[in-house]
Amino acid sequence: MKNIPNRWFWIVLLIPVVSLVSMTVQPLLAFMSGEQVTLKTIPVDPKDLFYGDYVRLKLEIEEVDRSRFDPQLAQKAAHHLPDPGIPVYVSLKPKGNHYIVDRVSEKKPPGGLYLKGTLQKPVFPFRDGEKYRVDYHLDRYYVEEGSGEKWEALAQNGGVLVEVKVKNGYGVIVGIKESPGKS
Repeated sequence: MKNIPNRWFWIVLLIPVVSLVSMTVQPLLAFMSGEQVTLKTIPVDPKDLFYGDYVRLKLEIEEVDRSRFDPQLAQKAAHHLPDPGIPVYVSLKPKGNHYIVDRVSEKKPPGGLYLKGTLQKPVFPFRDGEKYRVDYHLDRYYVEEGSGEKWEALAQNGGVLVEVKVKNGYGVIVGIKESPGKS
């Protein structure tokens, strides 16, 4: 009889620990064994600097032409997207020194390199709605103390390339570098 309460104590103690540790599995897998890709940024206007030195990033692949959508997704996007958006898989292909969007689909690609994101409303809703925003949660990178202003200025001119490790659609930023030809 004494053994049962002792067992419950350990079970109750381990449940939160196991759940917290399990949250780190996907980022660690992406970081340790993911394929590294380089993504191009576009200018962004930072709003707050309360988190120390960091760079706000707006990736070029976050704005996607509807022509890149699978036919079913294009039809759904042309009508009305729900407010939080819909989960999508964005297949990537190399172009020069970085990667660009190849296809966007609601179905997981059978192979190749892809990122999972959330398709949101059009970038310019009052125009023809051809460009849509996809959120990958890769919009902030913390830098060394004192170097934030330099990176922020480069990012505003689109002069930053972002190194991302990708595994099973999950991306982790591993670094940023200056784009060749931009300074």
